[in-house]
Amino acid sequence: MNALPEIKVFEYQELDSTNRLLLDMAKEGAPCGTVVLARRQSSGRGRLGRSFSSPEGGVYISMLVPVHRNGFSLTAKAGVAVKRTIERMCGKKCGIKWVNDIIYEGKKVCGILAQGYEDKAVLGIGVNYAVDIRELPVDVREIAISLYDDIKDAPPMRAFIDELIDNVYTLVYGSDENWLDEYKGSSTIIGNKVLILKAGSVTGSGTAAFIDDSCFLHVAGDDGKEIVLSTGEVSVRNKG
Repeated sequence: MNALPEIKVFEYQELDSTNRLLLDMAKEGAPCGTVVLARRQSSGRGRLGRSFSSPEGGVYISMLVPVHRNGFSLTAKAGVAVKRTIERMCGKKCGIKWVNDIIYEGKKVCGILAQGYEDKAVLGIGVNYAVDIRELPVDVREIAISLYDDIKDAPPMRAFIDELIDNVYTLVYGSDENWLDEYKGSSTIIGNKVLILKAGSVTGSGTAAFIDDSCFLHVAGDDGKEIVLSTGEVSVRNKG
């Protein structure tokens, strides 16, 4: 196991985006182990340039880590770290929708976004910890969920955050041999009919068959051909 970096956390009441600030800090020479945390974000960003609504009650955190040659490995490890944190701290079982959305009770409870800068990557994680779903945009409410309805019912958020930071850096720097099997075994889409999306448009369809050791998704296309996805996203059509 490689030595873990020294962790230094910068906390804010509100930021436009934790990823944006940490990217700026990386450009100014911040080392791996630098963490930015905010109670709210005014301009949080998700994958594919989407906005990420960030009301109070959520965990909005960005961590500076080394770049992985396979970027999917980094985000997949982050997904496993989030899943482990939720299960250990909250006792709630979650799954992972390829690539790295965390699913709780059939809905999205966490999104992950990695952005690279030279030999480092900013790993942004947003968890609906104790968020009032009514504060989310209307089009998000049907697909999102919060771990808790009220912060009073939740374990202390800072304890959750500390566990998350530890799990992420341990997986990124460590030699955990079980994480990949856990990632594959946690998939919520294998065996399901899926639509393959690119820039919001459907480019194909089929059945999600398996995830390989590079975290690529293999889809048995409806046209009989295998489709291997190393990027993009899928939407589940129905249970297989």
